[in-house]
Amino acid sequence: MKTFWKYGIVIAFLVFSFIVIAQHHPPRCGKWRWNIKTLTDQQGSGLVTKIPVKSSIDELVNEKPKNFLSSTSHSDGQEPRTWGENQVVEIIAIVEKVKHESDDSDFHLVLASPVSGTTMVGEIPDPACSTFDNFPQLRELFSKTRQQGMKIWKKIKKTGTPQRVRITGVPFWDGVHPGNNPTGASKYCREIHPILSIESSEVAK
Repeated sequence: MKTFWKYGIVIAFLVFSFIVIAQHHPPRCGKWRWNIKTLTDQQGSGLVTKIPVKSSIDELVNEKPKNFLSSTSHSDGQEPRTWGENQVVEIIAIVEKVKHESDDSDFHLVLASPVSGTTMVGEIPDPACSTFDNFPQLRELFSKTRQQGMKIWKKIKKTGTPQRVRITGVPFWDGVHPGNNPTGASKYCREIHPILSIESSEVAK
């Protein structure tokens, strides 16, 4: 019996230690075009206050990049902000799915067009990333956006139905992924990355 309790105490200690370490361990952040994805590049901060242009998923996904990028290319991963990534758009979308990315800690949203059902990806960075240590305003912004995204996620899990939302964000060119593309990816790798705000828009037209 003493041996049993001894092992029980050891196991409890290890579990407690794991929880403490997990709570204080910084989130895993991305690398590929990460400064563009997080608005921490030279032009990025100016986009936060830019007036959004009304657009749509159908319009965005049919835009072609001037050059396709590869998600496995180191040099492509260093590409600066390019054509079509220096604007802010507002769209109406149906959030079909939300998941937490393990490789960069982003919220990954599958966004569908209310008109055609065509999908694209939207991402919300993790404000706890060390990337934002020198960008407190961006950290505050994405903290708020993650809270908004979490509310939508909870609604989807509670009701089991997709949610209609209004999204403001920055269009982004993702890289072509070998094999299977990320869930919801558009044909030309167009994304909203980062999402700056997301709110329920059940009656929005």
